[in-house]
Amino acid sequence: MDRLSTTKAVLKNAADHVWRPWTSIHAGSDALLLVEGQGCEVVSADGRRFLDARAGVFNAALGYGRQDVAAVMAAQAVTLMTYTLQEAITPPVAELATRLAGLFGEPLSRTFFCNSGSEAIESAIKVARMFHVLSGAEHRRLIVSLAPGYHGSTLATAAMTGMLAVRALMGPLPEGFVLVPGDRAAMDPSAVAACALGAGADQVAAVVVEPVLGVGGIRPLPLGYLTAVRRLCDGIGALMVVDEVLTGYGRTGRWFGYQHEPLVLPDIVVTSKGLTAGYAPLATMTCRQHIYEVFARDPVLGGLRHGFTTGGHATACAAACAVLDAIETEGLVENAARVGVRLLSGLRTLIGEQGVRQVRGRGLLVAVEFDTAERAAAVALRLRETHRVLARLQGAVVSFAPPLVCTEVLADRICEAMSCSLRPQAVAR
Repeated sequence: MDRLSTTKAVLKNAADHVWRPWTSIHAGSDALLLVEGQGCEVVSADGRRFLDARAGVFNAALGYGRQDVAAVMAAQAVTLMTYTLQEAITPPVAELATRLAGLFGEPLSRTFFCNSGSEAIESAIKVARMFHVLSGAEHRRLIVSLAPGYHGSTLATAAMTGMLAVRALMGPLPEGFVLVPGDRAAMDPSAVAACALGAGADQVAAVVVEPVLGVGGIRPLPLGYLTAVRRLCDGIGALMVVDEVLTGYGRTGRWFGYQHEPLVLPDIVVTSKGLTAGYAPLATMTCRQHIYEVFARDPVLGGLRHGFTTGGHATACAAACAVLDAIETEGLVENAARVGVRLLSGLRTLIGEQGVRQVRGRGLLVAVEFDTAERAAAVALRLRETHRVLARLQGAVVSFAPPLVCTEVLADRICEAMSCSLRPQAVAR
């Protein structure tokens, strides 16, 4: 069977049997069949090479074809692929937890392992509520979050967002969640305070925020916002939970997005995506040591009654340690900050052209917002089909989050492709 026939057969099998996430069933056979990748590029079965300017789903932090990560995973898989943390500890788990404690700093030193960002947020919700019960504050049950934010696809995380695409058709959603309404929620921290106080300050278990609203349009919270939330939580006795699933591990030009504000130290931090750079599923929930210690009071177990079969998977943790090695030795946090400035400034020259309303971002996480969703979709399609650049489309926003190994040359290529895609008659040099 020739390559064309093989490609058609694979796509037909996918069309007949694969249920794609977050994709219209009416989309038909528009999916790329990707067969390999190297660096910041992926290759389709028909030989086309694409610059992956979205890092998959923001998770391919090191790009593709990393032999160093693959070799570590292979070695761990054949030695001991994993074992349940309920009965034992494996060396990669201990190493990764210790390294995360060093990156966060005391007292954020106790890590619980999950498989996805949604699971990690669910774990943070459980821990926050149980912590207050075990501390004698059974009345603290409410979880406050921003309506334009996004924290996952499970029922509880769906209750934490105002996005209809995430909430619709799946009710009744769990109770005990309070949304800070409107676009003002992402600009003015006083809206969070007003909402928390209105719901009853002594009823709030935790306030959950993203340093950059990801699915909400790549909208960085203004500097000072997280500091204000930290003060609010201290004032009302609630825990501050920072969702770093999208922003963690260098994406914003700092190790973690909250570190752009030096006065902020969360009570709980959730991470995923960039932690393993897409080479394995893994997520973490890291909390302050005193939160962990309170669970010794649990009357049933004397610990956390919660967990997952493959939470702390040894091979995934080994991959994460290799990814952290690469980020550190290759200076990728600093690279994200430097190249991100070039990408952001280049794209900002397009403001006012062909419906471009705003360009915003932080580090290698940048969004171009258009006047209509239709115009954004047309531009994203031209980027892909004409200029071989893959971007993420979210409503009226076309966003870019290339791997952290992205160079200034590639950032310029993204900007030029975007400029040409605004004017279909233009041809990239």
